[in-house]
Amino acid sequence: MCLAAPWVTRGLLLGEKRLAVRAVDLRGVFADGSVALGVMGLVGLLLLTRRWWGRALGWLALVAFVLASFAIYEFVSVFDSLYALSHAAYLGDATFFGGSVLHMRHPILMGSMLVLGTVGIVGANPPRASWWQGWAISLGVCILGHAVMPMSHVYDGWRQRHAVHAQASLLPASSKLGAAGTVGAEVREVFRADLNAERWLGPLIDRPNVILIMVEGASGAVLPSVAKKAKLKSSANMPKLDALAEHHLLFSQVVAHQRQTNRGEYGILCGDYPKLLTDQSKMSEQVYGEGRRCLPAVLRDAGYATTYLQAAPLGFMLKDQFMKKAGFDELVGDSWFEKSYARTDWGVDDKAFFEQAIDRVAELHDAEQPFFATLLTVGTHHPFTFPAGDADDKGKSRHARAFEYADDALADFLEALQERGVLEDTVVIITSDESAGLVETSVSAMRLLAQSWSFVIVMLPEPKAKQVDTLYAHVDTALSIADLLGLESEASRFIGRSWLRDYESPRNVFGGNTYARKTMMWTRSEEVVVCDEAFDDCKRYDTPSIRFNPKRKGKPALPRERRLLAEVARLTRSGRAEMDASETLALLVASEVSVAASDGKKLLTGGQYLRVPAGTILEVSFDIEVEGSDAEVELHQDVFLNGHERFARKGKRIGTGQRWRLSYLIHVPEPSSQLVVQLYATTVSGERVTLRFHSAQLSMSQGAEPDGPVNVLVDEVSTALR
Repeated sequence: MCLAAPWVTRGLLLGEKRLAVRAVDLRGVFADGSVALGVMGLVGLLLLTRRWWGRALGWLALVAFVLASFAIYEFVSVFDSLYALSHAAYLGDATFFGGSVLHMRHPILMGSMLVLGTVGIVGANPPRASWWQGWAISLGVCILGHAVMPMSHVYDGWRQRHAVHAQASLLPASSKLGAAGTVGAEVREVFRADLNAERWLGPLIDRPNVILIMVEGASGAVLPSVAKKAKLKSSANMPKLDALAEHHLLFSQVVAHQRQTNRGEYGILCGDYPKLLTDQSKMSEQVYGEGRRCLPAVLRDAGYATTYLQAAPLGFMLKDQFMKKAGFDELVGDSWFEKSYARTDWGVDDKAFFEQAIDRVAELHDAEQPFFATLLTVGTHHPFTFPAGDADDKGKSRHARAFEYADDALADFLEALQERGVLEDTVVIITSDESAGLVETSVSAMRLLAQSWSFVIVMLPEPKAKQVDTLYAHVDTALSIADLLGLESEASRFIGRSWLRDYESPRNVFGGNTYARKTMMWTRSEEVVVCDEAFDDCKRYDTPSIRFNPKRKGKPALPRERRLLAEVARLTRSGRAEMDASETLALLVASEVSVAASDGKKLLTGGQYLRVPAGTILEVSFDIEVEGSDAEVELHQDVFLNGHERFARKGKRIGTGQRWRLSYLIHVPEPSSQLVVQLYATTVSGERVTLRFHSAQLSMSQGAEPDGPVNVLVDEVSTALR
């Protein structure tokens, strides 16, 4: 089982991605073998103890390795990169766990391996000398084979190494990059608003409404005409959206700056580069610090009503608080959507999402003031949410079927808006929060760049048809909308260029991929520079026809290019490194939350993933009152640091008219970048309860170490006073 787990899952990936087996795959087989044999040797040593605890620990090691192998398979199947340990903390998040982890593709196969491994451990004899001799020879062959076969930049890293080797290669950024001053002028150009070009559209003087729609994970290749022009194939298609684009403005080559929704949405809504290197997201930093002035706040101050709607729970990734701080007056999340044709912990399917959003958008339209509404779908996020049996399979993947379902849902939504007269005075902008890229290529550079390939469709009240193939970026969104509405003075607060102007010369555009641990720079000369996050390995590719389709063979990047990319990436990391001692973070925006029995275990707050400096004292406090008709709720509150549970109160039952106060301190001696404070509620008696929050907050301070790692100050249930 030690050898079967990584080898079988590797075979599944090659088969499901329809990749022809190459010589580089043998390097991956050797890599898997060396790690698996290492685990096997550990199990053998534990069996030599001839004690029950040695056999039990051997079983745990085997089970953990099998589970890890399938976790790596799931991650690679979605993200085409090896699992980064920095993202392991998401396993502790109920939304992520229920939305993605519980939807594994081969549970029977994994379960069979676990059962067979358990039977093997129970009946295994301690290894003899001959076994150790064979083990050592096999391990030596695998290590040697992996070492002598060179890495190829043409193919994905997961095909050539195991996740353990990938983690070992994550080194700090090189200090040999040279002086930043030599590229200072080019760097300054990156972080400014550029409106010094001739307009070809706008400004619109009648204050139209604006609807911004982000289709989860959609790449530019989902538009068949764009993919065909680029001579690329994509199994995920949105033909109705493509047909719509023919009659409106289509920007076919748009850079999505990062993976993960919180990073992508930040860049779009705030007109600022997200962090290009793996680190705490700027969306999280904005919550507990002085926030950047984002587009919703600009439009709100200009007289617009601002509404944010998403299918997923708002508490995940601090969306409930960031969106308020960004300038949205109204927030709508998972709990608002009562109807669904399919539902996961990520939220409702796209058809149900758009159908229920229609009435809210129409209400905004019928009000006296103009409105800015932002909509984010979730159906095209793994595990790909759509009704079972809704679409004929015809050999298509769930990924492909989800995009077809989303295409139909979006088309129906726009048609309904047209029938209600909303589009007569409304600008509709359609793009994606991030790009899932292409799955039909074995070329790693193309796969990587496609994960930064988005698009923008702009529908005007008076339709105008035009396709623009100039390279733009998500960071241009806020500036372009402000420019379209004639808010040039506010547009200068953002960075980037306006989609609606003709610029005489190209510019450098930057991106990152936190899953692949890569940074990228699209240069003025139709090339793209790709570096690892240490900036030790940098390649330059020609991209003459489309900026996301590199020539197969890369060349070493020039020192100046590497220096410029490294300096821009470093500057995008600037931001708040920690919370001030005087500041407190509200863990929940709403003062009341309704929990129905049909909701099951409902996430109320979580997904913060905050950075915590060494020597910090965390103080977490909740004060919750239960209201309802003879109802009882079960509360679960926990804290995770770097994926490890540091505090938990599980199964706390509170009835109608009762109040629970919980307050405690946690000492954090070492730096942490993954602080998560979670609260779940399950209605166990009655149909629905209302939770009234008198307090739900987190504070960080520096001070003397408390009596122990966790010091509970208050944990009591009392009768609520009226």
